[in-house]
Amino acid sequence: MSGTQAVRALRLPRIPLTLAAGIAILLVALVLAAVPQLVAPYSPTAFDYKAILKGPSLAHPFGTDNFGRDILSRTIWAYRVDLQIALFGTIFAAVFGTLVGAVVGYVGGWAEIVFGRVVDMIVTFPFLVLVIAIVAVLGPGLLNLYIAVSAVGWIYYARIVAAGVAVQRRLDYAAAARVLGYSTPRIVLRHLLPNVVSAALVFWMTDMALCILLGSSLGYLGLGAQPPAAEWGVLIADGKNYMSTAWWISIFPGLAIVTTGLGFSLLGDGLADLLRPRR
Repeated sequence: MSGTQAVRALRLPRIPLTLAAGIAILLVALVLAAVPQLVAPYSPTAFDYKAILKGPSLAHPFGTDNFGRDILSRTIWAYRVDLQIALFGTIFAAVFGTLVGAVVGYVGGWAEIVFGRVVDMIVTFPFLVLVIAIVAVLGPGLLNLYIAVSAVGWIYYARIVAAGVAVQRRLDYAAAARVLGYSTPRIVLRHLLPNVVSAALVFWMTDMALCILLGSSLGYLGLGAQPPAAEWGVLIADGKNYMSTAWWISIFPGLAIVTTGLGFSLLGDGLADLLRPRR
């Protein structure tokens, strides 16, 4: 092998632009969530009755709300709550759904039939309606939000992984592993699952963006994070009665939702490009 060929062989894969952009956006979001006290100019719950409903200015770049609280500070502190919603609202669904999908895809037969009936029961109803119904029964709050999202969301990861494992178990390397006497857990976890988990990982990135939207929607409806907590949906709800006179109360938290969701979507698209098989 020549020197040029060796350099080409050792060259790292080119990072897609969408992946780089998504990482950049989410790094900023993670920093704001990790140390909001170092970035936010004011306390998110500090009242200033001399600055009620003040528009954007040098003192308050995002303006203030009807209690004189700084919208920039509350938007920054909300990163911690909403990224927590994105993680805790999806992590159990991703892990549990992946494991269930791997078992169903490998066993097949009766397991696929039972799983198919469960899927039919859950997907019959819109995802948002089911989550709202569960939260309404359990009561408002972030913990119940996580329970509701996990109880419904795992099914989508299971469908993705089950379809992939069902294809992989028919290939020659899976048959060779069975002939060699490998145990079922070893075949599933060490041989089949690594070849299909990338699709679930890409979906997880998109699911976190959707979970932020869902958490903000429930916060807006009063079923998610509860006031005076700084959460984007709660902030938008605070400003709904002032849209004609104090639009900044709702607009800037809304832009934060869009930007963070875009970061997760770009990260998912970039991972899909990076992990896509090439000749």
